[in-house]
Amino acid sequence: MEARTADQSGVKTDVKAPALLQQDQVGAVLVLVLANRPVNALSADLRAALMRALTAAQDAPDVAAIVIASDTAQFSAGADMAELGQPGAKTNRADQTTLGALCTMIENFPKPVVAAINGHAVGGGLELALAAHVRLAELTAQMGLPEVHLGILPGAGGTQRLPRLVGAGPALQIMLESKPITAPQALAIGLIDGVVKSDLRDNAITYAATLVGKPPRRTADCRDGLRDPAAYRAAVVARRKQFAGARLPAALRIVDCVEAAQVLPIEQGLAFESAAFDNLVNTPEARGLRHAFMAERRALFVPEGLAAAAPPAVQRLGFWGGGDRVGDVIVQALAAGLQVSLIDPRREVLLATLERIAARQETAVADGRMTAQSRDADWARLHQSLDAAGLTGVDLILRAPDAPALGDDPGRAPVIALGPLVPRSPGDAVALVPGLAAGLAAELCAGPAAPVALRAQALALGRRLGWKVMFSGPGGPIERRLRAAITAAIDGLERGGPEHEGLPREVIAASLAAMGIGVSDSAPVTAAPAQSGTVLGACLAALANAGARMISEGVARRPADIDAMAVFSGILPRWMGGPMFWADLRGLIVLRADLRARATRDPVLYAPDPLFDHLIRDGLDFAALNRQ
Repeated sequence: MEARTADQSGVKTDVKAPALLQQDQVGAVLVLVLANRPVNALSADLRAALMRALTAAQDAPDVAAIVIASDTAQFSAGADMAELGQPGAKTNRADQTTLGALCTMIENFPKPVVAAINGHAVGGGLELALAAHVRLAELTAQMGLPEVHLGILPGAGGTQRLPRLVGAGPALQIMLESKPITAPQALAIGLIDGVVKSDLRDNAITYAATLVGKPPRRTADCRDGLRDPAAYRAAVVARRKQFAGARLPAALRIVDCVEAAQVLPIEQGLAFESAAFDNLVNTPEARGLRHAFMAERRALFVPEGLAAAAPPAVQRLGFWGGGDRVGDVIVQALAAGLQVSLIDPRREVLLATLERIAARQETAVADGRMTAQSRDADWARLHQSLDAAGLTGVDLILRAPDAPALGDDPGRAPVIALGPLVPRSPGDAVALVPGLAAGLAAELCAGPAAPVALRAQALALGRRLGWKVMFSGPGGPIERRLRAAITAAIDGLERGGPEHEGLPREVIAASLAAMGIGVSDSAPVTAAPAQSGTVLGACLAALANAGARMISEGVARRPADIDAMAVFSGILPRWMGGPMFWADLRGLIVLRADLRARATRDPVLYAPDPLFDHLIRDGLDFAALNRQ
């Protein structure tokens, strides 16, 4: 691949872009090394490079075996997400350089092909490895097929090759539960042929050399997983019963494809899988899930200028002011190994906070999530005082929202707010809206003049506590604004107006549940009341308008961040994609007209934000703002 750049004179010159595929020959073994950084996404360019290399190697007299390896920390994270939903991106149509066509080419290659799996091999990455004739994995490797969470199924042969190797039970578990399995687990069920503790590539080359001159062992010809037809069928029946009536169709289509692998030749099974993939990939649910996936990833991108900052380490964390939320964060900070100082001049607040910490830890001990020794070690690292002098020596101070004023002290550690950053906050203020537990979303709010070092320190702390840290400006947090909007919409539906009586709360709840709001993705679809369209329209319009206002006010960086928080926090189900994604699907002109009509009854909630006018005038939508 070549790229164009400009030298200091402004004249454009051709420069070589990093190769997506590297080649090395060791004796009679050709090593094809995936190098599409950072995660070896199997993009169209990488697939084409692999197919060209294999075509050349097929007739090369000095090549007798192939090793496919990786030059990154992962074997491959799978398909390029930007291509999903595009014609031919992943399916088995042979007239394009699809991943399915590449996998078929590898499986039918006349010389032995060994996949050397390091790091993660997930999605299309594992499907590529399944097409190889031998699979070796390093001890720490993990493998999985998580496509069901994107509303689709493995579309490059995974539903056909995996059950032929391991049987229906393990194959369905991997595809439906979508949890990666370790290399030893993969070896135990027959997914891979060997585990390598070190020097993976060298071992793969050595093994490939032993296969020279031997006929390749195609996965399509494997019958290990088909030896017990009754057990195979029982696994299919059990999973079909489990997902009967589920909202998202991908799980049942995966079951159908695994069933087909037992009765159809590989060519027909691949065609069956390809058709099922094509039927799923552009469904509203799959599109929403893909958008949510990308929005969540992008929401966690660190703003420019902050990623390179090296903040001072936080080992001793101070809390100025107590309360329930403070107590919960202290529990997380202690679990992360930090020294913690809790200071509050209000004795009753200090004692109540300590009691909450103790109660949380005792519950964890009783549930087996914490040992008594760990609890005692945590308490040994927790210091409390009624005097602000107790903050001496801490690296960072978190100030509770209702804490008393903290006097100026030039020698004191930096202070960030624990909670929302209101619009009237100083321009250099920084706040952390905490996640309720590790793995949940938190917001780092910063004023326009906030020091980079302080923001970086807050980010590092949030990550150490295990939070998914998003970024916002004063006037949030985003989650609170969204919850306020949907709550106000529900209140308005109950209250009614001049044209109609209010709706009963149980009807509103049933309407939301019927659309998956407030229930898990795997919950059965419930019957929607007749008024469900009214309920859903009011709630989504309120959320979209609140999102537009936050973009206009600078609270949110982009529409996708609002969508990410909506699904991160469970306000909307993942398959809906988020309120701004829904707004684009609805159409901004239609939605603006709907908001104007609703604003006659509730202008505070529904009066359209001017951003709608600007986007409509310029022929844009919210997705266009995500690309800026």
